[in-house]
This record gives sequence, C-alpha cells and structure tokens, in this order.
Amino acid sequence: MRNMVIAFIVLLMLVSVIPGASAQFDQLETSDEITVLRGDYGSGTIWLTNAGGFTYKVVSYQRFWVEDSSGNRIDGFTFNISPHVFSDWTPKGRYSFSYNITCPSNVSGGTYTLFMRFLAFTSDGSMYILYARIPLHVISEPLNFGVAEAYVQGRPGSSYVLNGETIVVFSHVTNIGHGNVSAVGQVSLIKDGKTYFFENRTLTFVPGDNLVRFEVPIGYDLPPGTYRLNYLLQYDGGAYRYSKDFPVKFGVTLVGVSLKSDEVKVNEDNRAYVTVLSERSIGMNLTVEAYRDGELISRAVEPKEIGGGTTVLEVPLPTNVSGSITAVIKLTFGERLIGEGNVTYTVSAPPVLANVSYERTANDEVLFKLAVENPGDGSVDGVLTYRISSDDGVLYKDSMVVAIPPGTSEITVKFEVPVGKTVYYEFALTAAGETSTAKGELYLEPPAPTTTTSSPTTTTSSTAPSNTTTIGGGGGSRGLWIGLVAVAFILLAAGAFYYLNRAEGARKKRVRPKPKRRSPLGRFKRPKKPEFKENKELPRKK
Repeated sequence: MRNMVIAFIVLLMLVSVIPGASAQFDQLETSDEITVLRGDYGSGTIWLTNAGGFTYKVVSYQRFWVEDSSGNRIDGFTFNISPHVFSDWTPKGRYSFSYNITCPSNVSGGTYTLFMRFLAFTSDGSMYILYARIPLHVISEPLNFGVAEAYVQGRPGSSYVLNGETIVVFSHVTNIGHGNVSAVGQVSLIKDGKTYFFENRTLTFVPGDNLVRFEVPIGYDLPPGTYRLNYLLQYDGGAYRYSKDFPVKFGVTLVGVSLKSDEVKVNEDNRAYVTVLSERSIGMNLTVEAYRDGELISRAVEPKEIGGGTTVLEVPLPTNVSGSITAVIKLTFGERLIGEGNVTYTVSAPPVLANVSYERTANDEVLFKLAVENPGDGSVDGVLTYRISSDDGVLYKDSMVVAIPPGTSEITVKFEVPVGKTVYYEFALTAAGETSTAKGELYLEPPAPTTTTSSPTTTTSSTAPSNTTTIGGGGGSRGLWIGLVAVAFILLAAGAFYYLNRAEGARKKRVRPKPKRRSPLGRFKRPKKPEFKENKELPRKK
C-alpha cells in the first residue's frame, strides 16, 4: 500500500510536467442517475464501467462540472465522492463510489448532465483523461404525491354507500427533501352544488413517506342520490386533486304490501303483510293509519327490527268499525320516509238492536219500539224473536221475519199485558249470522179509584126520586154536613109538593067519565102521563 501511494505521488509529479497535448481520452460509462432537490442536498452511489480497451493501473478523480441541455455550465453545485483513486481498473470492469451533492435554490427544475474528469495511467506509463457523464435531475418541489383512493369503510368493494356508513379517502405523500413541508388537506362531499360535508386540515410532511387519511361520515339525513367526493392536497410548490362519485342510498326497500282478507266482520282479526328487502340490520318504525270515507279513524306506530335480506312484517289492522277501510302503511326511520303502501278492505257489521222503548196506549196495551241499526250498504233480512212474560208465566212467545234497510230503522210490536203486574220482555234480532238481544221489564199502574154520591131526582114513578152526581174526592166533616143538609131539603120539598097536589085535586069538580067499550080481555085502564114540577135551583154549597 505504501508503494502504491509513492507511485501515485510520482505520477502526479510527472503529470504536472507532461504537456497536456500528450494525453489521450477515453470514457467511463454508467447507467445510474442522480436526483437532487433544488436548495437541498442528496447522496447515493454511482457505478462506473471502464469502456476502453486498456487496463489502468491508477485512476484518479480530478473534478466535476454541470451543464444544461444547451451545454451551458451551471454554477453553484457541490459534488464530493469517495474514494477518489481506483487501481487496476480492467476493461469492462466496474467500480463504485458514494457521493454527496448540493443544489443551489436558484436552479430551475429539469434534467442536467454532471461531468466527471479522471486521470488514468497504464502500466507502460501512458496517461489517459477519462470522462464520465451522469444524468442529473433537479427537482423543483419536495413533495411527491401518490395516487389517492376512496372506499366505503367496512365494505371496501362497494360501489355505493349507505346512510350511516363512512367513506375513507387516503393517499401517500413522499417528501424527498430533508426538511418538513407544510401543506393543507381538504375533503368535501357535494351534490347538485350543495356541500354536505367539508373538512380542512393543516398537514406537515416529514422527510420520507407520509400517509394522509380523511373520513367522511354519511349521515342518515342525507337524501338518496349521487354525491361527489373531492380531495385536495396543496402547498406552495403545487397541489394534488382527486374526485370520485358515490351513490348514496338507505339500503332498506319496502317491496310490497299484501292483505290477509278483503272482507271481515266487525272485531274479526285482519292483517297486512309488509315485505321488506334490506342490506343491513337496523331498527325502524312501522306506522299504520286507517281511514274511512277520508276520515282518520286510527293511527298506530310500532318499532320493528329489520334484518339483512328479506323480512316479512305482520301488521294488525283495525276492524272495530264497519265500512270500507283504507290502511296506509309507512316504513320510517326517524322523520325519514323509507317507503309506503296501502290496502283496502271491507268490515261488515250485522244489524243490531240499538234501543228498545215502549209506551202505554189508551186500551192499556204496550207499544214496543225497537230501534235497529244496519251499518251496511244494503237491506238485510233478519228474524225477530220475542218473549213477553210475567210472574204467572209466558204471555207471548213467537218470531217474525223482518227486512232491515240500511241505516237506522224502527220495528214496532204491540201487546196487551196485565195491569198492576210486572211484565218482563226479551227481544232477539238475528241477522247476518249475528244475534243481538235486549231485555227489560215494565209495570203498568192500575187506574186510580173514583168517589161517587147520589143526588135526588124528581120523577113520576112510584119509586123514590133520586139524582146522581159524581164528586171528586172532597172528604171530611164539612162534606158530610153539606150532604145531610141537601138530603133534608130534598125530602122537605118532596113532601110539600105532594101535599099541594092532593089539595088541588080535591077542589076540582068530579066528572063522570064516558062509558068505555068492554074489551074481550077484561077492563084495562091506561096509566096517566106523569106530570111534575122540578125545582130549578138547588141549595148552594156553603
């Protein structure tokens, strides 16, 4: 080694005294390149190949320079290698050296050529000047942006996103420099010119590889449609933009609604079947609104758990009222309507006895009035069965066929029932397969008793005259006294009338009557026509 150093020093001394014109030129070739950031430095390793046909005993590095594509020298670079001396470099042989390079900040980015000059000596003492040309790439900006990607978290292969899920967007950024670089990252979600999500973040990229990651939540309140995701990285030296469209949907679809029965009776069970197709498991609300003639008659909300796949939900329908019922069935999540359908069915109600009333007639009979309600649209035939009884037994028992029109009608039946006794009645109306009954009891008061007093009447008969007067119930000692006075007055008047009549007859001249024809049946005397005077005034009551 010591001898090599001595030889190298001798060669240098010889080179200094040998004229330049005596040197020969040759090439050292390389496939490597140098990349450096302007205003920064770089390092690496370069391999050189002896492209000539000579073996060089000693090869020594002298200097370098940088030229642009036009051959103009560019100043400001520094370039150091190690080692500087190579020995026994055979043809096609390869040697490597490490380097450090710095680039001035005023150099424009682009591709340059770095030239290296070597002195080489063969074993016979010949001297050669060797040149190496190395491509030099000057990068103007420190960041190298990788390609961004966006996917649905939890379902990376999906082409759409569901409400409640999250979109993830990310990219790698390489800082080829040796200092931190500040930048800004932004992500937004836009539909029809309206921004539904936006986030702005300050980023610092350290030397080497950096991962940038944003999460974009897709809220349940976002309406369905196609949204554009915009992703931006920006700093003083440049920017990177990325966009991707994402269809948004809820993931639950109301496929259809079917009905258990088109026609049922009042309070009979009826149901609707709701078929739901879902890509997720989620809790929802099922609302049933029932309408009759456009009027809301019932509303019920029931929570339901929807699983993935196809689910059939059973929904009870109201049947407590008759008529044509339309049920509107809605599947909702919070205030958001997911889907709806409707079914129409008929609830038929039989005629019923709504009320029974009665009234007493002038002949002490009872007229029953049966109010019948037929909620249907058409007339219905029915059978009315009745039973009228008292404590003594059954008075009437029979049935009759009746035609019941729609709406409210009245059936009347009349019975003669005993007075002063409790009477029990029972009516049953059978129609449309249903029976309604009405029971009760009644009591007819007997007529109130009346008090009568006979008043004297003057007649010509031989019997004592009498006069009859109906008196309302006056009662008491005063009434008895008035009665006695009236009787005494009547007797006194009758005696006076009889006495006067007899005295007048005695004063009249007797006339012999004419002889009468003899009757074969014997003597017959026609009675005299009675004549009497009747006082026009009666004693007044005191």
